[in-house]
Amino acid sequence: MKIHRMLAVVAGLFFAGCGGDEDPGEDKPTPVTCSASNCTGCCFNNTCQTGNTASSCGKAGAACVACNAAQVCKTDQSCGVDPAGVWLVQPVSAQITASNNGTAWDADASAPDVFVEMGCPGSTVPSFTPEVQSYTPAWTSGGCTATASRLLAEPWAFRLWDSDLSVDDSITSVLLVQLKEEHFVAGTVTLQPSGGMTSITFNVRKQP
Repeated sequence: MKIHRMLAVVAGLFFAGCGGDEDPGEDKPTPVTCSASNCTGCCFNNTCQTGNTASSCGKAGAACVACNAAQVCKTDQSCGVDPAGVWLVQPVSAQITASNNGTAWDADASAPDVFVEMGCPGSTVPSFTPEVQSYTPAWTSGGCTATASRLLAEPWAFRLWDSDLSVDDSITSVLLVQLKEEHFVAGTVTLQPSGGMTSITFNVRKQP
């Protein structure tokens, strides 16, 4: 009986000392976190990415950003419009006042025959939309093209006219518009009243 008791005590001491290989006092390695200290690109799921693609754009350890379909990851590793891309700026609709400073637009009191004259940066030849007889004209053609870098750096000009038999009536004076990054992303820009125009909307579309 004494022998069995001694064996039980020895076995108990043996198993009590088997706590695994880890030393309770040993420091565990600190998990590596993707950050500016170890990543010049951007971080996705705690993994450093190059940060120079449209799907994972960013730098200095910031969270990666997926660029909009109209954007690229620029050389500074931020999302934006491709400076070299060519874009079409096209009038699509407008609203014209009911009268020309209190008088009818046309002698027969009919709606004005509206067309838009445009000039984009870098172009020396103006473009024209078709004439549309309406107080709410709409167009599916016309406009002009320019690179995004020029549209972001220089204003483009346009003017609305009412076509007449003898002399065309000006609906607006020459208006200058400066596009911003958000206009390329939205794909459209709407301008507020000027002269005989209460509003006009342009599409901004990337060309192949």
